[in-house]
Amino acid sequence: MTRIAIVGPEDGEITMTGPIRLRILEDGSTTGHRLGLGEIVVAPHTPGPPQHRHAQHDEGFYVVRGTVRFTVGEESHDAPAGSLVMVPPGAPHTFANPGDEPAVILNTFTPDLYVQYFRDLRAFAEEAGRPAQGDEITEIMARYHTEPATTYASETPVTTDVRLDDDLAVRVEERGAGRPVLLLHGGAGPASVAGLAALLAARGARVLTPVIPGFDGTPAAGGVTDVPGLARTFRRLLGELGLTGVLVAGNSVGGWIAAQMGVDEQAARDAGETSRVDRLVLLDAVGITVDGHPITDLSAIPPDKLADYVFHSPDRFRTDPSLLPPERLAAVQGNAAALTGYAGDPYMHDPALRARLESVRLPVRVVWGESDGIADLSYGRAFAAAFAGENDEGAEFTVVREAGHQPQLEQPDHVADLVLGV
Repeated sequence: MTRIAIVGPEDGEITMTGPIRLRILEDGSTTGHRLGLGEIVVAPHTPGPPQHRHAQHDEGFYVVRGTVRFTVGEESHDAPAGSLVMVPPGAPHTFANPGDEPAVILNTFTPDLYVQYFRDLRAFAEEAGRPAQGDEITEIMARYHTEPATTYASETPVTTDVRLDDDLAVRVEERGAGRPVLLLHGGAGPASVAGLAALLAARGARVLTPVIPGFDGTPAAGGVTDVPGLARTFRRLLGELGLTGVLVAGNSVGGWIAAQMGVDEQAARDAGETSRVDRLVLLDAVGITVDGHPITDLSAIPPDKLADYVFHSPDRFRTDPSLLPPERLAAVQGNAAALTGYAGDPYMHDPALRARLESVRLPVRVVWGESDGIADLSYGRAFAAAFAGENDEGAEFTVVREAGHQPQLEQPDHVADLVLGV
């Protein structure tokens, strides 16, 4: 039976308190996740959040009471009660209440995913005993394709399905212009590299972020069941798009795929075939065997403890699965199942890969979070040493302080510079 939802004046879900109070009126469960709604109450003379822009959702503000000052880049607009402000993806914005009375705003999100951002802020405050600040807010924003910014995005990301044959299509998000960068996500899914993709694009790169088939609800690729198959698939993708001189960067399993693409690239060069890849950057990659330094089996870790292995500051990223909306929980579980399918046996590595890396004579940078609890620093150093490198000197190895297995989330600006060779 189709049901309506009625939220009374004292109902809803409080996710923020203090000078800015946010009450979730619709979390998307009634709208098929097409629309989320919140009520924002802003105390007099209160500034809003840091100016920012969203990559994958529209946001609306209907002023119910008071006057709200919206800042868009360097421009400010005072919106009295009865005004509607719509903010499309890519537009920088923030709001404030300059008046002497509380301001009330009806806030919309289309689609609804950004509702979870406010829940994550609440979870952080409950864990830390204080609200998130500065870089902590930035890192939470990045989970929802949002970044601090005072300028318009140079290009709104475009998502396309690139068909390689009758049984195989790869979903690709593309943004920016300039040097092509193929950015490969790990088991945490495309959202784990979305913030890094935005930073690379802002620094003048053309960033393509493919979804590993089977992740984020995409169909599994017929006949592609392991990492070497994924590497061949993404190399075919580069050929289909006519790309050469590509920097391939990947995190975790994405780093494993990137390493295998390096092997395939070297074989193609040696055979006189078209060169597609000219540089690799591996971010806490898995895929090789290192005696005495096994890869942590994630399937054996309780979901609420996973952050302890992934992050240097786990409390900033810890989530309670019981608080996730059913659809997001299903997506997380679907990604975990897809990861298990590609992990192979033995778990998360190819016993023959390390020897094959000796053939790779491309420039390679291996970046490692100092607190990686899945593959430790010694594992990372061994990975770097396995490559022949451009001048038979191995890969460049860089440690990122105060970061774990996903350094792009904990130290995004520094990692973006490392990827681009700054």
